[in-house]
Amino acid sequence: MKRIKRVNIVTRPEDEKREIYQRIHMQWLKGVPVTFEQHWSGFPAVTVDCGEDHILTDILSLEEWWKTLSPEMRHSRG
Repeated sequence: MKRIKRVNIVTRPEDEKREIYQRIHMQWLKGVPVTFEQHWSGFPAVTVDCGEDHILTDILSLEEWWKTLSPEMRHSRG
């Protein structure tokens, strides 16, 4: 199995994280599959893979960003 190189955004500013999450979400809305898994580190982190985006991020900022989306944006795919 090929090892994926992920960008660690855990310590990046929240604004930058939100931009990355939004970019991934827009791909998902277009039908690109998104996968995420708990990271092995034990830290509350997850890996997120979508198209050419492969990141390691903290689950707390991802959950906070998700809460800002309207219900329609959370569940609609084009």
